Amino acid sequence: MAILVRSIIKKIFALIAFLFGIVSCFPVVLLLVGAVTDRHELLAALGGALNGQGKTYLALFPAFPTLRGFVEALLDRPEFYVVFWNSVKIAGLIVSGQLLFAVPAAWGFSRWHGRVSSLLFYLYTVLMLLPFQVTMLSNYLVIDFAGLLDTHAAIILPAVFSTFPVFLIYRSFLGIPEELYEAFSLDSKSRLRTFWHLGVPLAMPGIKSAALLGLAEYWNMVEPPLLFLKTPSLWPFSLYIPEISESSIQYIFASSVMVLIPMLLLFLGGKEDMEKGIGAMALKQ
Repeated sequence: MAILVRSIIKKIFALIAFLFGIVSCFPVVLLLVGAVTDRHELLAALGGALNGQGKTYLALFPAFPTLRGFVEALLDRPEFYVVFWNSVKIAGLIVSGQLLFAVPAAWGFSRWHGRVSSLLFYLYTVLMLLPFQVTMLSNYLVIDFAGLLDTHAAIILPAVFSTFPVFLIYRSFLGIPEELYEAFSLDSKSRLRTFWHLGVPLAMPGIKSAALLGLAEYWNMVEPPLLFLKTPSLWPFSLYIPEISESSIQYIFASSVMVLIPMLLLFLGGKEDMEKGIGAMALKQ
């Protein structure tokens, strides 16, 4: 009887989780539907939101499906390519720089223990918990002093030294059994070889998850570009979306879908590694 009750409870919780999953995906479904809906049908459905009066709705099955929004984004709006590649450049360089510095730093914290390293890691943890609003003014003053305002470097350089990738990759290095280090040291005494041929391959799930989470964060960031970039041609897509109007509504839906697709493909391809990398954070030191 107890087994039957536990089975029923598990099924109920699984159903609740499934329903919550459907609800959380519903905005994406509406975005996809809106991207293939005719402009006149969109205006009729969203008239309440656009005009401030009347009803607002969006049919799950458009009466007049069309790809006009995608054609407009790809052929009629060259500015879309500018902001799209700005987003690719900013997110790609930030994550590449983060891995360049975070992987060796995480390795150092995981292998060399002492008061100094513990203090530094504690400071890293504190900095990781600080929101952007707390460091915004100091970042602005430093960037202004360096003459980097209104350049992509103003966004890229501060983010390269983010502390979260160090913390995440550090936990992955801690998950490597000490016996493996001892066995590898019998073959090679070089710390660099140990790092490159043992540590990095075994911590790769954590490194990949740090990269994926970083891409998701910086692909959609708003506050740093809004503060440091004044020239519209330097904006990423997250700042570009034009004012919603009758002439742009279909284009906004379609272009938003096109910006969503790269992140969706990356997460689908790296889902397993990301789960392993995030799971490593539960390990005890």
